[in-house]
Amino acid sequence: MPVISPSLRLVIQRTLPLTVGLFATMMVQLVDSIFIGRLGVDELAIHGITLPFQAAFIGVQVGLGVAATSLISQASGAKDSVRASNIATISVLGGTIFIALLSVILYLFKAPLLDAFLSGEASPEHYVVLQTIFNRYWPFWLFSATSVAALYLVSCVFRANEDSKSTGKMFLYASLMNLVLDPILIFGLDLGIIGAALATSIGYLSCTLYMLLSSGKKHWFSPIGRALKAIHHAKQLAALTVTTTMNQSLPSVSAFLCMVFVSSLGTDAIAFWSLLARIEGFLLVFTLALTMAVPPIIGRYLGQREHSKINEMLATTSKFLLLFHFSAAVIVGFGSSLLIPLINNDPTIQGWFSTVLWVIPFSYGPLGLCMLVVSSFNALGKPKRALLVSVVRLFALYVPAIWVGTSTGDVVNTVICAATANVLAGGYAWLKLQQFSATPITTEAPTATQAVN
Repeated sequence: MPVISPSLRLVIQRTLPLTVGLFATMMVQLVDSIFIGRLGVDELAIHGITLPFQAAFIGVQVGLGVAATSLISQASGAKDSVRASNIATISVLGGTIFIALLSVILYLFKAPLLDAFLSGEASPEHYVVLQTIFNRYWPFWLFSATSVAALYLVSCVFRANEDSKSTGKMFLYASLMNLVLDPILIFGLDLGIIGAALATSIGYLSCTLYMLLSSGKKHWFSPIGRALKAIHHAKQLAALTVTTTMNQSLPSVSAFLCMVFVSSLGTDAIAFWSLLARIEGFLLVFTLALTMAVPPIIGRYLGQREHSKINEMLATTSKFLLLFHFSAAVIVGFGSSLLIPLINNDPTIQGWFSTVLWVIPFSYGPLGLCMLVVSSFNALGKPKRALLVSVVRLFALYVPAIWVGTSTGDVVNTVICAATANVLAGGYAWLKLQQFSATPITTEAPTATQAVN
C-alpha cells in the first residue's frame, strides 16, 4: 500500500520535523487573528489588510532563502567554507536590510495603500476610525514582519548546513513566546492590536539573536568586513535571488488582487477573509512542510540516477496528500460547531463559517497537490513547468474565481468559487504530473540555479 511504501516513509520522516515548526507558526498566526477579532471587526479588518503584504514579504525572504540555501549547500559540499560563510553573512545581513528598507517604503505610502482597500467602501466617519487603527498598527506590523524575515534567513543558513532540528525548535520557541505574550500585551497591558505585533517582534527577534550567538563556534558566518569585500559572492547570490524571488512573488500579487476584490464586500468580509486565510495556512501546514522536504529527496535520487524512485515517490506522496486533506476536511466539517465560537463572536462571520467550513477544506487536497507538483518540478530542474502550473492556478483560475464570486456580492459564493478554482488547479497539476511521469527523466541533478528549499 502507498502509505507504507519506503519512499513515502522517507518523505514523512523528513517532513515531520519541519511540520512542527511550521505548525507552531501557523497556530500562532491563527490565535493572533482570534485575539484581534476579540477587539472588534474593525481591528480584524485592518489586520486582514496586511495579508497581501505578508505574502510579499514571504515571497522576498523565501526567494532569498532558496538562493542562499542552494549556494551555501553547494559551497559546503565543495569544502569551500569561505564562500559558504560569506554567502551566509551576505544573505542574512543584506536580506534583513532589504526587507527593512521595503518596510520603510511601505510605511511612507501608508495612505494610498489604505485607500486601495477602503476608498469608497466605508462612510467618512467609519473611514476615520479604520484609518486611526491602521496608522497605529502599520509601523509595528512592519517591524514584526522584518523580525520574522530575520529569523527565517538565519534558519536558512542552519538548514543549508544540515541542521534542521534547530530551525524547527527556534520557530517553535518563537511561536510559544508569541502565544504567551499575545494576551498579556493585547489585553493585560491594554495595547490592543499593537500588542499582537509587539509579541511577534519580541518572540522572533529573541530566537534570531539566540541562533546567531549559537552559531559562533560553528563558523557558519564570516565577519561582516570580509563578507562585504566578497563582491563576486554577493553578485552570485543576487543573480540567483532574482530568479527565485520572481517565482515566489506570484502568490503575493494574487493575494493583493484578491484582497482588493474582497474589500468591495465590506469590512466584515475583509475580517472574515483574514480569518479564513489563517485557517487555510493552518490546514496546509503539512503540505508546506512537504514541499520543503521533497526537493532534497528528488535531488538525491537524481544524483544517484534512480529515476524510477522519483515517479514512485511522487505518486504515493500525491495519493497520501489527497487522503490526508480529505480526512482533515471531514474532521473540520464535523468539528465546525465547536471551532466557530472560538474563531470569532460576530454573528455574521460565524454564519459564513458555518457554511464555508463544509466547502473549502475539501479543496485543500487538490491545492496541496498543486503545490507539491510545483515544488517537484523546480527540484527536477523544470522551472518553466513549475511556473506554468503556478500561473494557471493563480491567474487563470483563482484570481478570476474570486472576481466572479465577489461580483455576486456574496461572501459564501466567493468561497465556493475559490474552492472550485483549487479543485481545477489540482486536476491540472495532476495532469501535468502524469504527463511528466510518462516520459523518461533526462534532467541532471539540479544546479545552484535550479535547487529549491
